[in-house]
Parts: sequence; structure tokens; C-alpha cells
Amino acid sequence: MSQHELLNEIEEFLKSLKLSNYEIRVYLALIKADSLNAKELSRKADVPSGRIYEVLEELKEKGLVEIQHSRPKLYKAISPNLVFQSLINQLKADKKKKIADLYDQATVLESKIDKSKFWVKQEPSGIFWSTAFGAEPVMSLVTKRINELHEEYLMTAFLTEDTLRVLPYGKSLFMGILNAIKRGVKVKILWSFEFDERPLSDDLKEKNYALYYKLLVKLENLYGISHQMGGLKVRFVHRKLPTYYDIFDKNRVLIKLQNPVKPSQIFACLNVLDPNLAEQLREKYLALWLREAHEHDGSV
Repeated sequence: MSQHELLNEIEEFLKSLKLSNYEIRVYLALIKADSLNAKELSRKADVPSGRIYEVLEELKEKGLVEIQHSRPKLYKAISPNLVFQSLINQLKADKKKKIADLYDQATVLESKIDKSKFWVKQEPSGIFWSTAFGAEPVMSLVTKRINELHEEYLMTAFLTEDTLRVLPYGKSLFMGILNAIKRGVKVKILWSFEFDERPLSDDLKEKNYALYYKLLVKLENLYGISHQMGGLKVRFVHRKLPTYYDIFDKNRVLIKLQNPVKPSQIFACLNVLDPNLAEQLREKYLALWLREAHEHDGSV
């Protein structure tokens, strides 16, 4: 490939990364030279002298050029591989911000629409946010979101002796999870114990592990959900999580509030469609999963 053809390819690629024609011409002039001053760049890149400093400042802000503070100032191109990565990252950040802004606007509009009189449907639509109170409404909401899954479900749950007792009442939840796995959804369930004693004694660790094993056996007996099945991973942590939440398809979060009167139940939940929040919580979830979580080792 000739140098001319290569420069044409770079030019087209920089256009796709949203650079202006002036910015591209200046950057290409710089990568063909060691360093140039503004006057030389204006001539070589065919950029009006009245615009050259503005263009150079924009390129500096975008991380495409560096300045040598001599007299006159000299400008030097940043390595293309660093420039390409930087511009792509900027586009990704801009896209995330734009999407986040759109979700914020949509949430506000949804609230206004639900309160307005012209909207025929009187009950809240709950597309971007909604709440549920009481064991049955919460279970219904969670199950609905599980049935809509396409890609991934990250679930947190607390584990006590009462959990084993009420497990048979979670049929809609766990059958929904089983069906999601059969559809190809990747599921992770992270169980948490309801205390945070430190230091953790060996006896307590053994007690936790024994209860966790009973849970796995009961899930398999009740619903055919095995921790060994493809598409499902199950682990536990010895400590209580500060907040219980589920993440659906990397864009929706369900924040769960435990019932202070009946700790084996979820009292209420907040359902939020927010990819930024989902991404941040997903990072915390996976960090906990990798650093602290334990899994069944095959022993009874």
C-alpha cells in the first residue's frame, strides 16, 4: 500500500471518529513531519491562518497533538494508535452520557404523563421506574422482569434457616429463572448470610457452608435447578450485603428492601431502567463475585 493510500484510509477513519476536515488536515500534516509551528501548519494543511490556532487547541483538547513551548511554539502529533483509542473512548463516553440524559428525560416525562389527565391509561406504566410493596407484588414484578430477559441476570439474595422454609413459595421466581436459562440467559445467583461477625470462626464457616449445601439440594429437588447446569453459576459470601439488588440485561436494576418484621421476605423494591447505574452495580457485583464469593466444592 502506498503512503498516499494509507493517508486516505487514515483520513476516512478520522472522519468516522467525528473530526472536522481542518482537524484531519492538520493532524495528517503533523504525522508526516517531526514538528511544525502554526504558520507552517496553516500553509501545509491549507487551513486559514485565522483558524489555525483554534484548530490546534481543539486537537490538543482531544489528545491528538502536544505542544513544545519554544519560540515559536511547535506542535507534534501524538502516536496514531494512542489517538485512535482515545477518540473511540471519547465517543463511547459521549454516547453513554447521551443515553443517560435521554433516560433521565424519559423518566421525568413518564412521571408527568402518569400524572396528566390526557393519558388514557391511568395506572403507572413503570417503563423506566416503578415500585412494588408486599411479598406478592414484589414477586410478580421480579418474575415479570425475569421473563423479559434476553442476555444476563445477576441476582442477590439472603440466606437463613427461614430461606429454606419459604423456598417452596418461590415457584414463579425459580421457574422463571429455569426458563430463562433454557432460553440461553446467563444467570449468576449470589447468596449472602445475614450477619457480619469478624473474625469469622471456622465453626461459623462450616455452619454457613452446610446451610448453603442444603439450599442447593432443595433448589434441585423443588425446581430442578442445579448449580452444575450450564448457564447458571451460584456462589455465596459469608457477610451481609449492605444492599440487595438484581441486574437485568445490563440495563435495569431492581433494588430490594428486606422486611424488618419478616426477614425472610422482601418488603419492597424499586425498579429502575438506568444503564449507567446497572453498569456501576454490575462492576461491584462481579468484583464481589470474584474476590469474596465461595462455591460448592463437590463435598457434602
